[in-house]
Amino acid sequence: MRSFPYLLFLCLRSWSAVDAAADGSGYFMYVDFWCSVGSRQQLEYLIDWYFNEEYTMRYNSTVGDWTGFTAAGLITAAAFNEDKHDVLQRKVEKQMMCVDNVAKILQVIEENFVEPSVTLAETSRRGPNVTLECSAYDFYPKLIRVAWLRDGQEVTSGVTFSEAMTNGDWTYQVHSYLELRPGRPGRVSCTVEHASLREPKVHHWDSSVGRSEMGFLVGGVCALLLGAVCLSAGLVKYRRTRSNLL
Repeated sequence: MRSFPYLLFLCLRSWSAVDAAADGSGYFMYVDFWCSVGSRQQLEYLIDWYFNEEYTMRYNSTVGDWTGFTAAGLITAAAFNEDKHDVLQRKVEKQMMCVDNVAKILQVIEENFVEPSVTLAETSRRGPNVTLECSAYDFYPKLIRVAWLRDGQEVTSGVTFSEAMTNGDWTYQVHSYLELRPGRPGRVSCTVEHASLREPKVHHWDSSVGRSEMGFLVGGVCALLLGAVCLSAGLVKYRRTRSNLL
């Protein structure tokens, strides 16, 4: 069983306009019917009702009734909620528009899942601070979750995210960054959750890699300094020898 439910928004509009505004600026009344699908067990039937360009009320099958957002919407919602025929109609619409179609839609989506490839690397070092980058590439669908852990506990401080970016071929990529500061030990990991994965992908940061690279850098600088000292000593000795000969 997958640990990360995915979201699929299916817009189903059986009708959208009843009358147009006299000034031509838009619809006098507009109704949007749609389904929100989290999984086969998580399905909502929603109706958004606009009147004179105002969001007036909404029907939510999970709640089981209408909710008004304006003065007129509150009155209309209350009347619809008391109407047994309207209650029955919404249940029938949910069955026909959402329930009867969701299995086919989810099957198509699942057949086109693309699992993300994940990388974790150190991108910069400013003094004692280290910035790590966790990247997920070439995944589908778009929804994905990237989180940082320290000793198994989620980290939110010092974390930044990029938006999921399209690759132009129906797949996406996303990047997350964590700035590590000194004095906060612990095992740091990046975890990626996606609909294509049966369980999250977890990558651990090996801090010894960063220390090793720093060690090579320090060693190289020391070698250069030693070489400069030896060269200077050789030049001084050469000049003294030449002076004695002259």
